[in-house]
Amino acid sequence: MEKQWRIVDVLRHSRHDWLNKIQLIKGNLTLNKIERVYEIIDEIIGEMQQETKLTNLKAVQFAEWMMTYNWQTRLISLEYEVLGDECDLSSYDEDLTTWSSNFLNLMEQQADTHDENHMSISIEVLSEEVKLFFDYSGTIKDKDIIVQWLREHRQQAAIHLESFDIHNNEMTVLIKIIL
Repeated sequence: MEKQWRIVDVLRHSRHDWLNKIQLIKGNLTLNKIERVYEIIDEIIGEMQQETKLTNLKAVQFAEWMMTYNWQTRLISLEYEVLGDECDLSSYDEDLTTWSSNFLNLMEQQADTHDENHMSISIEVLSEEVKLFFDYSGTIKDKDIIVQWLREHRQQAAIHLESFDIHNNEMTVLIKIIL
C-alpha cells in the first residue's frame, strides 16, 4: 500500500526539494559557473513543465503516485516524461495507478540493493490511445517472475500490454490505454 501523504508532508518534501535546487544554483554562482546555473534552471523548468503535463492528464492518483515516488527510500529511482497533447485520463486513473504501482512494487522486489536501478516512464498521448513505455536499467534477480506477472496482467481493465523485452540488466514494457 502506497503512503497517503498529508498536506504538511507534501509541503515539507516540496520545500526540501526546492531548497536543494536553490543551494545547487547558489553553489554554482559562488564558483562563478554561470553556464551551469543556466543549465540547472533549464532542468528545473523542464521538470516543472513535465509536472504540468502530467497533472493535465487529470489522472490525479497516478500523478500523485508518480510525483511522490522518489520521496520514499526506494531501490529504484523513477523519472517520467509526457509527450503529446493533453487528454482526460480520469476514468482510467485507478486502473493506471494500480497497474503501475503493482508493477513497480514487483520491480522493487527484483532489484538488487547493491546496484543503481532506474525506471523511466514515457507517456505518449495520441488521438485514440495513450502509450506508456517503461524503460528499466538495473538488476533483475529473476526474469521469469516478471514475465509471469506481465502475462497474468496482460489485460487488466483499461490496461493492455502491447510488448515487453527483458534481459539481465534492462527491460522495456509497453502498455496502452484505448481512449
